[in-house]
Amino acid sequence: MNPQRTESPRSGVQRPQATRLIEILESMKAAHAQVLTGVRARREAIRRADFATLAALEKSDAQNAITLAELERVRATEAGQLAVRLALTPKATLADISERLGEPDRARLDLVRSDLRSILEETQRETGVVRQATERLSAHMAGIMQTVNSALAHAKVYSRQGVVALGPNVVSSLDIKS
Repeated sequence: MNPQRTESPRSGVQRPQATRLIEILESMKAAHAQVLTGVRARREAIRRADFATLAALEKSDAQNAITLAELERVRATEAGQLAVRLALTPKATLADISERLGEPDRARLDLVRSDLRSILEETQRETGVVRQATERLSAHMAGIMQTVNSALAHAKVYSRQGVVALGPNVVSSLDIKS
């Protein structure tokens, strides 16, 4: 007897649209990994108060933002088209799309979604740390500026904000010819 296997019509069938979406998500994962590397470099630059490195990182951040915006636009378009082909609404989530895909594509999509989510969560955590470090460095620099201003201020009076008020510069000279 030859038993017949009943397979879902989806299993084993790969869709080129799903492959394209997975490639886009892989590119997004790589771009977010670059962002995470930049966040970690920013953290180290703040720790060392290396302002030249911070300026350089600002330029790479701008390029990463442009790349991610373009990838997100392409991802939204591709996901919407695939969702419609799978009889879903164009705004369907990646999880909804994954449920309708055949097994090879479903497994690949779920894996890249999981990896991308992990990188995004790690980036969010690291960004929070960098934000706190930046706020602390800023407060420290403000304190230094206040100390310097108070040392140089001639009036030594406090303003309503509780800081030493800077008056007009006192210009004094000594005439040694007469």
